[in-house]
Amino acid sequence: MFGLTVRRSDRNRLLMGQAVLQIHTLDGKEYMPEGYWCATQNADGLPLPVEDESRLDSFCREWHVTRTNESGLSVVVPFVHEDLKAERVLQAVAVHFFTRIVRGELIVEVSGGNLGAVTLDHATIEAACQKMNWDGPKRTKRHVAPPITFAKSCVKTPPAEETNVLGETRLPDLDDTSFDEATIHRLRGDFAAGHLVSVRVRMWLPRRVGAGQEGQVDVYLRRLADGTRCDTYYVREGMTITKLNSRAALRGVEALAIVDSGPLAELLGDTEGPAHEDWDTSAERPDRTWKTWKGRVKFARRVVDALVELLTPATTEPDFDLLSDYFSIERTRGEQRQRQPGKESESSIGFETIVPVPKWFHINERAGGFTIGQTGDAAMPENPMLKVSVAYDIPRGDPLRNWSPIDFTLDNKNGTVRVKGRGVEGSLLHGNVVELRVTEPVFQFVVDGFDRHRDLFVRVDDVSRTTEAAE
Repeated sequence: MFGLTVRRSDRNRLLMGQAVLQIHTLDGKEYMPEGYWCATQNADGLPLPVEDESRLDSFCREWHVTRTNESGLSVVVPFVHEDLKAERVLQAVAVHFFTRIVRGELIVEVSGGNLGAVTLDHATIEAACQKMNWDGPKRTKRHVAPPITFAKSCVKTPPAEETNVLGETRLPDLDDTSFDEATIHRLRGDFAAGHLVSVRVRMWLPRRVGAGQEGQVDVYLRRLADGTRCDTYYVREGMTITKLNSRAALRGVEALAIVDSGPLAELLGDTEGPAHEDWDTSAERPDRTWKTWKGRVKFARRVVDALVELLTPATTEPDFDLLSDYFSIERTRGEQRQRQPGKESESSIGFETIVPVPKWFHINERAGGFTIGQTGDAAMPENPMLKVSVAYDIPRGDPLRNWSPIDFTLDNKNGTVRVKGRGVEGSLLHGNVVELRVTEPVFQFVVDGFDRHRDLFVRVDDVSRTTEAAE
């Protein structure tokens, strides 16, 4: 692709192209994956953009680029993969950048194929989204149009309320002490009435070097009267992080969480992979700058659910619609049957005490892998044996059935991951399945080296018993 940018500061035009392949070999020489179309390179090998006016004019004529001296970026893709349609590009822009567009900070024009030319700005994006076909995967939030109307009501003004600074002495948490009594009472009333609630959640971010800083996330909530399921949108510096959602959205709460430029945006950006789909607590880059950052990122991931729980006090009135999804009753608002007083009303039903039986093994997550070990004082069975099955998780279908040797193999000789342990003897049943015979009361089985940008699916079966108990 080629990128033509016009800088706002001096209106200079700069042009560069790039092709990303794979590390490849030609005539016995290995080449890096990136190839640049540029003017020249500096002494350090950094590609420098084209600034020659005649070449810039020629490029604009050849590719019908309409940008002249307007600041911004024009992207030209000469050879497009057949799966990439202009309509999908337009859809991606709407999902990933709708908050910037609604705020009037970004205007995007997409042209190509049968689409013609479509401009997305604060005035046209809602109508354009209504015309798009939203049949994409839910994990990329392309199954439904982004909440443009809701976003417009959110970005009009800054949040009406803000919390105290959370997490100065411990990890941040939302509870009754996060606000003064009058504020939390008002917020709960507005939320219960279905009004738009806006809160700036403030948290402390300690750095490894120098003083810590305050980070902020603006959360907008509204309870839908009909309980319609929806999606929660998390946005960092104008970009939607598509894999994040909330449980509250499934219960009819419309929500938008916005992190603008600042220390929290810096931390969360450090946790994102190249596709900017998630805030990953297994990332390594934040360790260079931040202390106790994982708990703070987890708090940011679930800030919507935490705020909804805080604003939803315990129910004291009967909810006659609670089981409406499971039972059909014609007269939901009719008179309720009253039990006649008698001997039965005085009796109580006794329940046997349930004694928990802990598993004798447990699974712990670790960066790029997992660990299996014994559970405290839980008794082991005779001849304890475990079967461990591993695969990368997938949006649909059985991950274990869809495992491929291309992903990895649990083999130290030929595999792509590292396997080690103590107090166990293992035998490879399949490329992703290991049977472990536990030989010591204290044991550990460790596997790491997996792709940290993918979710791992791990199943452990206790095969030392006649009936399997899978965790």
